[in-house]
Amino acid sequence: MAVFKKSEPVREPEPTYTAPTPTPAPASRRETQMGNSLLGKTMFIKGDLVSDEDLVIEGKMEGTLKAQKRVVVGRGGLVQADVEASEVIIRGKIIGNVKGLNKVTIEPEGELIGNIVAQRVVLAEGSIFKGSIDMSLKGQAEEIEESPEEEVGTDETEEEAEE
Repeated sequence: MAVFKKSEPVREPEPTYTAPTPTPAPASRRETQMGNSLLGKTMFIKGDLVSDEDLVIEGKMEGTLKAQKRVVVGRGGLVQADVEASEVIIRGKIIGNVKGLNKVTIEPEGELIGNIVAQRVVLAEGSIFKGSIDMSLKGQAEEIEESPEEEVGTDETEEEAEE
């Protein structure tokens, strides 16, 4: 009787599965997942909007906007309003004045046509800004006052003024 050596089958290593790295959601989606309010891409609001929480605007808004916390205008967002918030981040477009009690940021694709009043202002390379900036001291950002314009070019001389 012949004895055959029984060989064990060669086992190939099992393929290892590596889960794909999740792609981060766009910033506005991440922000809304943390309990913020979202004005979606297809939404349009006309009037006064007041918010006690963070607000992300991907759609369109006209009127006035006042928020206690942060306002983010997303890449597709268009706001034709005066905006007041603790912090304003512009990735889309705002036509109106912006008052950031702490900070206003215009990111690379962002556009602001209007004036800024804030303690800190960030204009990223590639952003578009047309207006003026008032970087008031702490505590003064809450009261925006226009300074009276001086009279220029009066024909009255000092001697005539004394009479």
